[in-house]
Amino acid sequence: FARLYGYVRFFHPSDEASQIDWDQFAVYGVQKVKAARSSQELKQNLEELFLPIAPTIQIYGEHEQPDTEQPVSGQPGLKEVIWRHKGVGLGRTGPYRSLRTNRTPDIQGMRIRLEGYVRTEVSGPDNQGQLRLRVNLPNGQTGFFDTMQDRPITSQEWKRYEIVGDVAENATAVVFGCFLKGSGKVWIDDFQLSVSEEGDAWTPLPIVNPGFEEGADKPEGWWANSQGYTYQLQQSGAFAGSKCLLIKNAPETDSPGASFGTVSQSVSTASKLFDYTAGPSESISKQIGAGLSCEIPLVLMLEREAPAAEDLPEPFRELVSQLENTDPEPATAANEDIRLAAIVITWNILHHFYPYFDVIPTDWNAELTAAFRRALEDKSPEDFHKTLKLLLAALHDGHGRVSHIEPGSENACLPISFSQVEGEIVVTGSTDLDGKVQRGDILLTVDGVESKQALAEAERFVSGSPQWKKYRALRDLASGKKGSSVALEVRRGEETLEVTVVRNQDWPIAAREEPAIREVGEDTFYVDLTRAEMPEISKWLDQLAAANGVIFDLRGYPKGNHEVISHLTDKPVQSAIWMVPQIVYPDRENIVGWDTSGRWLLQPRRPKLKGKIVFLTDAGAISYAESFMGIIEHYQLAEIVGEPTAGTNGNVNSFSLPGNYQIRWTGMKVLKHDESQHHLIGIQPTVPVSRTLKAVSEGRDEVLEKALGLIER
Repeated sequence: FARLYGYVRFFHPSDEASQIDWDQFAVYGVQKVKAARSSQELKQNLEELFLPIAPTIQIYGEHEQPDTEQPVSGQPGLKEVIWRHKGVGLGRTGPYRSLRTNRTPDIQGMRIRLEGYVRTEVSGPDNQGQLRLRVNLPNGQTGFFDTMQDRPITSQEWKRYEIVGDVAENATAVVFGCFLKGSGKVWIDDFQLSVSEEGDAWTPLPIVNPGFEEGADKPEGWWANSQGYTYQLQQSGAFAGSKCLLIKNAPETDSPGASFGTVSQSVSTASKLFDYTAGPSESISKQIGAGLSCEIPLVLMLEREAPAAEDLPEPFRELVSQLENTDPEPATAANEDIRLAAIVITWNILHHFYPYFDVIPTDWNAELTAAFRRALEDKSPEDFHKTLKLLLAALHDGHGRVSHIEPGSENACLPISFSQVEGEIVVTGSTDLDGKVQRGDILLTVDGVESKQALAEAERFVSGSPQWKKYRALRDLASGKKGSSVALEVRRGEETLEVTVVRNQDWPIAAREEPAIREVGEDTFYVDLTRAEMPEISKWLDQLAAANGVIFDLRGYPKGNHEVISHLTDKPVQSAIWMVPQIVYPDRENIVGWDTSGRWLLQPRRPKLKGKIVFLTDAGAISYAESFMGIIEHYQLAEIVGEPTAGTNGNVNSFSLPGNYQIRWTGMKVLKHDESQHHLIGIQPTVPVSRTLKAVSEGRDEVLEKALGLIER
């Protein structure tokens, strides 16, 4: 069932398959097939499930052959319909889209209008709400782009706002949404995207979840993940319907942050994502297990206009009715069918579209079996959360993350940070006001478990490179349910102490407390890129340009400030190679191309920093930080001091699962400038430096000290 599910959902281009609720179908399907006691009985169950969705597929046994009759082609009024996937479109923004040819409107060259209802609770300059509408062009260029910067939204009453612009003839996508700039609160509701041609009336375009009615916590179909901001579906006070979305800023922390809390999604502008011609009779033959195989057409010749759902054949409408009348009880992962369905969905999306299977040591087929076995043994949503984490850990993807949305449940952190130094787990920061835990304390046990054993167990559930797994697991040791107590045993000098600490912080404690920009030596400046935003840095540029040396700290996530790079170079520089797979065939076979557009191209800017430049980095630098550091590495713009970065880059893709889980993962392949592997390797320091227990206990930053030494020598 799992294998056939993926082939039909993502590669069979029937109108029925495009209109079924695939999450409901997964839950319903596992109910039907798990009781089968023979291959013949299973075959009958699969046919009852899939033929109403995909009437032209064939399922056959070991001693059978599929019918080889070719589909009819060339008839007047018929169009070739085939799936084309750029990555895979799962209703989120970013470069990922999935389209069936001749089933999507072409809006290139048309007028476009974004409408939305917004109200705010903001005060002070530069704190405001804004709609955004951007037209993407090939090669990372931008066409029409309006963020309402000159007409900010500050009203506390619901009001309608709009942006109108033009979609260029060569546009690739339209990205739209709303954001909170700065601090405060913004409520948004009832979006509509419309197009018009040569003065005609506005025609609405289909968008996902326009009124924010779908979703348990975050809105289905929208990308809402700017660090430093929270996104909550509100059950009251909506402009229309029963829900609206609230965006608000989180408290000031050292957590990776941005200046904007953005919610957005995108639509394609063309009826095809890329050029690829398939034959009208092209199909795939695959073994699916239990002695069964399938034959699935990849191309269908269909009428020019797609029929409405009510006009589709009776077997499909009966199946839809069955799905709508089948409510799993309970509708959580305490239900075995929901757990099995979630595995079916997750495994397939990653199996067909995760781009790094060529460089990871994982037997993904074996992981499917193992995940099913664990899911059958799980007893609670918490158990199943761990099962999903283990499945994602097998991807070795630093973006790989499983979130479980539990109403009324909040996580928090200890007022402590840990690092592994000289083989010991040591406290590197503490805001514990009672002084029960101090910087330099060696962690011996956590709730009675030996600390290194606890760390190793936490690493099992983290996806990514060894350096990222360690970094993330150390943070996870401090995380848990808000208000929960943790019994710690620590060694301070010759003394062993037993203390109890409460998880009461919304975010991990700040790694660095000194000013983000400051003078740290004679004519030498320090800029913490994880805290200093570009407007603040700009005020210092003249001083930085005249300095003998500048140290940029990128041990973490940048604050949207990669423009700094333009002040380090005399020639244009480009980011690493970003590659979105163009997929027509399943199982990652015969990838038909790669979209390498969208790379940064940064021009030189004045003033140029003329002194010696040093960058600090470590495993906390992931994704955007590695795009930043990759340019520094390739163009040799600075010495790089510290430890390797996380080794995960590329835009995140995400999807939701039955049972209120959400999965994040990397949807594109990123290579270094020389086309060598970046994934799991990261950016290597030119001057490796590791911390020592002595320096931690003395409150010294040896990485910064090494950078100062390089500038002063």
